[in-house]
Amino acid sequence: MILNHIAIIVSSEAGVEFYKQFGFKEISRQVRSEQHDSIVHMEGYNSTLEIFIDGTHPARMTNPEALGLRHLCFQTENFDKFNFGEPVRINHEGERFSFIKDPDGLPIEIREFKPHVPKDDYNPKA
Repeated sequence: MILNHIAIIVSSEAGVEFYKQFGFKEISRQVRSEQHDSIVHMEGYNSTLEIFIDGTHPARMTNPEALGLRHLCFQTENFDKFNFGEPVRINHEGERFSFIKDPDGLPIEIREFKPHVPKDDYNPKA
């Protein structure tokens, strides 16, 4: 079994443009007149995003968080190019991470790419 795609509802074309900045490329677009939305398929990094553009959905609940998808995470060697709205933290593997939000408020984790150190050699206090 493999993961086929991740479906995200966005309120406008700005959502599609947001994911393009991460290197996803639009591969197809379907306008669904009866449902009053469009579906955009985007590919990148051996993954597919299925973006539903429909501004009639309610805003994402953030506090308290609703059940379901919590966030997406992208790992990058260009961690310092992002402007984060919250503090940068360090995970258990010594990688920096923080969060930004897409235009509709979906949390996106940005994680620093570091070659992994074998767990036996990992010392976060070193």
